[in-house]
Amino acid sequence: MRKRIFILFFFFGFLLHVFGQQRQSLTDYFNLLETQFNCTFSYEDAVLVTHIYSGSETATALTEALTELQETTLFDYRLLEDNTVTVTPKENREFCIEILSAETDQALSGAIITTSYQQVVTDKAGRAVVNSLIRSTPISVTYLGYGKQSAVLDAATPRGVCTVFRLSPQAEALNPVLLTNFITKGISRKADGAVNVNYDAFDILPGLIESDVLLTLKELPGIQSVNETVSFLNIRGGTNDQNLILWDGIKMYQSGHFFGLISAFNPNLTKEVDVYKSVGNARYGDGVSGVISMRGSDEIITDFKVNAGFNLLSADVLAELPITDKLSLEVAGRHSLNSLLNTPTYESYFDKAFQNTELQTSGMSNFTSDDDFKFFDAHIRLQYEPTAKDRFRLSLLRLGNRLEFLENGALDGEPQARQSNLTQDNLSGGFYYQRKWNEDISTELQWYGSGYELTALNADIENDQRLIQENDLVETGVKIENKWAISERLIWQQGYQFNETGITNFENINNPTFERLEKQVLRTHSLFSSILMETANGKTRIEAGLRANHINKFDEILLEPRLRVTQRIGRNFSLELLGALNSQTTSQVVDLQNDFLGVENRRWVLSDPGVIPIIKGRHLGLGLSYQRKGWLFSAEPYWKQIRGITSQSQGFQDQFEDRRETGSYTVYGLDFLANRQWQKTNIWISYTFARNDYDFPTFSPSEFPNNLDIRHALSLGANFNLGRFNLGAGLNWRRGRPFTPVGDNSIPQVGFVDYLAPNSVLLEDYFRADASATYTYDLSEKVRLVSGLSLWNLLGNDNVVNTFFRINDNTEVQKVNDLALRFTPNATLRVIFR
Repeated sequence: MRKRIFILFFFFGFLLHVFGQQRQSLTDYFNLLETQFNCTFSYEDAVLVTHIYSGSETATALTEALTELQETTLFDYRLLEDNTVTVTPKENREFCIEILSAETDQALSGAIITTSYQQVVTDKAGRAVVNSLIRSTPISVTYLGYGKQSAVLDAATPRGVCTVFRLSPQAEALNPVLLTNFITKGISRKADGAVNVNYDAFDILPGLIESDVLLTLKELPGIQSVNETVSFLNIRGGTNDQNLILWDGIKMYQSGHFFGLISAFNPNLTKEVDVYKSVGNARYGDGVSGVISMRGSDEIITDFKVNAGFNLLSADVLAELPITDKLSLEVAGRHSLNSLLNTPTYESYFDKAFQNTELQTSGMSNFTSDDDFKFFDAHIRLQYEPTAKDRFRLSLLRLGNRLEFLENGALDGEPQARQSNLTQDNLSGGFYYQRKWNEDISTELQWYGSGYELTALNADIENDQRLIQENDLVETGVKIENKWAISERLIWQQGYQFNETGITNFENINNPTFERLEKQVLRTHSLFSSILMETANGKTRIEAGLRANHINKFDEILLEPRLRVTQRIGRNFSLELLGALNSQTTSQVVDLQNDFLGVENRRWVLSDPGVIPIIKGRHLGLGLSYQRKGWLFSAEPYWKQIRGITSQSQGFQDQFEDRRETGSYTVYGLDFLANRQWQKTNIWISYTFARNDYDFPTFSPSEFPNNLDIRHALSLGANFNLGRFNLGAGLNWRRGRPFTPVGDNSIPQVGFVDYLAPNSVLLEDYFRADASATYTYDLSEKVRLVSGLSLWNLLGNDNVVNTFFRINDNTEVQKVNDLALRFTPNATLRVIFR
């Protein structure tokens, strides 16, 4: 039965593609008739280049086909004795069409003009010429991101006078914005459930002077980072490996620099981000907690532009290069500055990133020195639009973190110094092609490859030992997706996706000699389909979808239905209902807390029958929102359950640290936001409640609070736009995360720690105040200067984000605290050449 479902998915997608093509090139139809009836059409190629055929293709005789052509095209057809068909133009006239933006009055190059006879594209001046019979002819005009216009060409229009169409910007059909200025300008909530961040329209946020992609998301209700890193974003109580992170459609397995403290994605190259805090469209697989989809601009660059700047951590540059009017290139790079200068900001980040690791933990007989750390990234995007219907994109991304230091000590009474190092690399690339067959049907094809490598060499002088560890991941993905706008109120999407993921884990110890090599490969075939429907009055929107995954090693098909219903009540109130199932086959685990020098101790693994199950998620949600006269209120109660998690993936640092068991967690929560916006001032308050509990049947007790159980979180912020000046300030408070206390019966001499009830004690509440300011100044018409200053943790609070216990060198049970960033200033200076 399930195999039949796969066949039906593919069959309907194929039929949609074939029968949806209502128009085709006139010359292509001639070629079809020549093959079918063994005839030859005689015509001038240049005359027919823009002409189309939209009639019937059911003719059983050549004369029948020619009659249809005579009635539906601008040409006369004569059949000769040798079965040659001559094609000559009918009497017609030319009409000049000019397409302008209704907002700016600028010419819209690349607009598509369609009549029943032709389909032409406007030039740089926004103009095109269409041919028509003397009588009046219907015409339609479309342009990406603008509303469609229809009219009738009037034969009485004087020759040489252009008929002008002014198009108004319009949101994509069936994907309107539900809430604008969600928290601040540039952040909106779309009807498909995504929170969209548009960085071209983005305002300032407290503590941020640059649009760090992932740090921005931490301001959204329901998204936390319990250890204050962007590479450990917790969406509604989930771990970071349960988030599907995409950059230009490429799945990413590394998201942070400085081992998670800042985003690894260039903020100037990333134009938009869509965030789903539960489950997105059926086109998205993996990510049982949420989806973060980043993308650059889809527009061909027409003007040369350079954007260069630095802050107290790094320097970066972005060049936007128009090569031709159809081809453009974007190149961006960033590198840390500490090789030139150690700033107070760098020192603060360094202390946070490497606290309680081997780099900063010195024993009685050894110490570390000569530490060297750096990070870098490079991005390339090449876009090509040979026609108004075809678009190509090539995306390349390289990310890297490097750490080296010397461990100093004595071996057999002799001083020794040995180097330890850690490298983290990501190399990804993707090819994308989009074809717009006509106004209603488009197809997208994407291929990508993503490679991630984490390697560590750990020198232990005291034990005369050298440990090498590697975690390598290589993934290849192919995705084809078809979209058919059956009507203005009905869209059908369907597609196929294939992923092959290979992971290698390697470990080598020289004393005693030990080596372990594990290789895993998993292949997943997925079919997906969804229907988006909207009522005639636009108040009811239904998105229903189904994703079917076949995972080779498990030899099973997982069916994942998705449903989202949005109902507008009046002009200002809306109600939303969500239900979904999803799954994923990749996760991160921790073998030992000191693996990979204790800095990046999580390694990627694949689901494996009988060892690591497929992670499966269930989501139910309700959304209530109201927006009127500058006020916005949003409340989202939800329930989610994630099954198939392993204890290794949860980072236990108590009695369960060495256990290898399978369980689940369940979250009941509420995300609330209130926002008030005036012309130059914006104030918001957000609150999140979430009860997050584990269920591991083989543990005792089996049910207890999740390591990420942040029951209450509150955020208050404001920003002010004073012309060239932007100011932002905010407060963040949350209840402390739980940890496991120890009793008085520990026996550290034999390695026994007397752990009490798991996660039964809370850390002190977390509290942080931030402020930031930017100033923009135009040095000339072509040069803009942007400067900024931010103050993170303005009050200098010693926030503890994690507590655990270990046995130290003195054979004592030691309590260890991981601290958040203390007071950390940062400054930026950026020059934009346009």
